[in-house]
Amino acid sequence: MEPEERAVEVNRHLLARLSAGSGFLALPVPTVSSVPTRQQRKASSRLLSKKEAARRLGVDRATTLAQFIASGRIKTVDVNGHQRIPVSEIERILSEGIPAAESQRSTVHRSPKAATSRPSESLGAEIRKLKF
Repeated sequence: MEPEERAVEVNRHLLARLSAGSGFLALPVPTVSSVPTRQQRKASSRLLSKKEAARRLGVDRATTLAQFIASGRIKTVDVNGHQRIPVSEIERILSEGIPAAESQRSTVHRSPKAATSRPSESLGAEIRKLKF
């Protein structure tokens, strides 16, 4: 049977059911409560972006989270070229406690700057003080 013939046949059956007095065709319509919201879908997702993981851990994404990932303290999963963090890793870190971040900056002790002499009043006054 050709696709056009099948479509005509389906329409004929539908019209026959409607005209038979069965009222209207009852199709299942999803209720609002059965359709998950965007937040519910995201919460049920098992992988988190680095931004969401950092928010849940309460750390900075660009520095602290990046250090944890680079050092291997937090395991990631590659999804289409993007690093994702499993929710289980976040739960593990939260239960164990957030590891101390290693400071990448070395502490440099600088000597205090030498006091610079300022002209007392103005440049003209300094010139007048000079003896030729």
